Amino acid sequence: MRFINRIGAMLLLAAIAFSCGQKNSNETDSNKGAEEANEDKFQSKEGEKDAEFVAQTVACNFGDIQLSQLAQQKTNNDQVKEVAKNIEENHSKLLKDLQNLAEEKAISLPTEAEDAKKRKIEDLTKETDIRDFNKEWCKEMVSSHEKTIKDFEDRWEKTEDPELKNWIAETLPHLRSHLDKIKSCDESVANASK
Repeated sequence: MRFINRIGAMLLLAAIAFSCGQKNSNETDSNKGAEEANEDKFQSKEGEKDAEFVAQTVACNFGDIQLSQLAQQKTNNDQVKEVAKNIEENHSKLLKDLQNLAEEKAISLPTEAEDAKKRKIEDLTKETDIRDFNKEWCKEMVSSHEKTIKDFEDRWEKTEDPELKNWIAETLPHLRSHLDKIKSCDESVANASK
């Protein structure tokens, strides 16, 4: 009887491990699947680059929204909470606008954050020292926004799509404003920990 119970337990563990492996595989497939679908859809190199930019921006927005939600739950710093709330609200709106634009242009999109951002969220979730959390959160958000702004400026210069160009031009001031607020928050957090 014990042997049968052990076999049953081993089969249950194997099924759980398999389903966890499937989940991780599907999560990665969302970003990869969107990329592959867009490669197949767009014949011109520029169209493909625009679609890649839109898909990456959507994945980045998912990550920034999740990081902002995490900060609001975890921090005890009012300035971090306020900045995180502002980013969550604005990035949620940007995400909807971009999803609508992508739908009009038949661009396939991921449904979650990119893997690097997911790992950062996991790391910050585990952070137990609130001061370290605040510093790391600010550092991640500064880095993310600086990269995003650079990507937006590059795509704005290269795209020939007037709607995308317009959307980027309308969005850049918001991203720059976020970056200024995050940098100010970062300075405040650094001074508080001295």
